[in-house]
Amino acid sequence: MITEDVRHLAPAELPAPLHLAVRAVAPALPVIRRLGATLDAVAPVVKPDGSPVTAADFAVQAVVVSLLRQGLGGERLPLLGEESADGLMQARRPDVEQLVIEAVREACGWVDRARAIAAIDGDEPRPGERTWSVDPIDGTRGFVAGAQCAVCLALTDGAEVELAVLGCPRLGPAGDGRVYPGGPGVILAAVRGGGAFECDASGASARTLRPGRWRGPDVRWARSMNRSGNAVPSRLEPRVGAIGPIRDVRMDSQCKYGLVARGDADLVVRMPRGGTAECVWDHAAGALLVTESGGTASDVLGKRLDFAHGARLERNAGILCARDGLHEAARAAVAPMVTIA
Repeated sequence: MITEDVRHLAPAELPAPLHLAVRAVAPALPVIRRLGATLDAVAPVVKPDGSPVTAADFAVQAVVVSLLRQGLGGERLPLLGEESADGLMQARRPDVEQLVIEAVREACGWVDRARAIAAIDGDEPRPGERTWSVDPIDGTRGFVAGAQCAVCLALTDGAEVELAVLGCPRLGPAGDGRVYPGGPGVILAAVRGGGAFECDASGASARTLRPGRWRGPDVRWARSMNRSGNAVPSRLEPRVGAIGPIRDVRMDSQCKYGLVARGDADLVVRMPRGGTAECVWDHAAGALLVTESGGTASDVLGKRLDFAHGARLERNAGILCARDGLHEAARAAVAPMVTIA
């Protein structure tokens, strides 16, 4: 639950850069719902790694990038984005392409085909440059399955995340983690040193988030859906269970971090995966939300997250985010499972 001293804010009271980012994400939520209704007719594209990407992924990235450019007056937009215009063109899917063009025109105004597709891309980041990262639909499998998903936008400056926005089109307000396929959803936002906020789906109102300290005994563990049918417990379960009784909170996407930020969950863990570093756009927004709400975000060894190395967290081993009062116990529990090469 949120603490009693929650302040309600008019949107103009949000710090200006954060207000701009919220306004770039808010129009993407109806795009997700609208294009979600086309999935039966317009099947996802399968990437070379076997993961799905839908028309909504491309369309949402194009809408967010276009609205950011408009809000910044057309200046350079250094971007690390999960999708790309080349990815759309290489798919050779006119049906997907048409949905993207229509979504961009509806949200941003009429543009020709070439400009609508080019809108997916930002500018190549230069060394040392403040950089936006976007995951247009984090939890694409959840999106396709009618479960939770999120639009994830963050601005990094060197090693630090400066601001973050999660647009959660199917999530209820604080205290309610159910799936609402028809929305309206919520927007969670944070700015470094300025706090974390929950906004309505339009970004028209906001309230500060500051959940109280974790006092147990239960550990509400927010983790991904298990769609494998494998009933074998995670190797982490005995470790987390040693802290306190586990209450499973299953959902896709960085919505999990949002639950920790607003006090509806206590813990998110992402163990290192075979030497593959995590992508910045998969964690930057969620990590700042947790820290600005009073929690702690680190890697599983307790090391500060370092976003200064391109598209991946090359200097970190996994992710560990927890409510105030829980992080050190969680780090002590999971760190011995990591083998350092």
